[in-house]
Amino acid sequence: MLRAFLENESGIRRFLSRLVRRPQDVDDLTQETFLRAYAAEGDQDVAAPRAYLYRVAKNLALNEKVRHANTRTSSLEDEAQPPQDVQAPSGEAHVYGRQKLELFAEAVDTLPPQCREVFLLRKVHGLSQKEVARRLGVSEGTVEKHVAAGLVKCAQYLRQRGYDAGRVKAPEAARAQARSGRDV
Repeated sequence: MLRAFLENESGIRRFLSRLVRRPQDVDDLTQETFLRAYAAEGDQDVAAPRAYLYRVAKNLALNEKVRHANTRTSSLEDEAQPPQDVQAPSGEAHVYGRQKLELFAEAVDTLPPQCREVFLLRKVHGLSQKEVARRLGVSEGTVEKHVAAGLVKCAQYLRQRGYDAGRVKAPEAARAQARSGRDV
């Protein structure tokens, strides 16, 4: 999937730029396209990776349009009242989430220094691709390649330790550990 994404990335960007207006949305949706396609590849065989990437990009762009439309039409009164049916996560879910977060931090620590810095600025601190490139004095393409490599390496790290990156389900060992109350 990575190869198909890299070969079609500029075309996906052009395609997305026709569907969304803001350049930062194009950057975000391009990266999200890769993430979703990469995560899905582990669950199923993708016979036509190029077509699949474009389908994911289109769906993400449409979702983004709907999200922006809903944001503009929601009133302040709606925002002031918290939803009544929101439940706090269970103790098991909290422990599992903390374990996965700690493991993800370990995965990020294993990245090469520049890749780690780019990854953290882009994905944790939320800087745009352009801002990261400017801050570090590298090209936007370099930023994009470091982020993609970081995502792939972190996903591999998590998978090697029994966590399916991109999935919510905990592996059985982590679930059993959370039930017993043991900490990692």
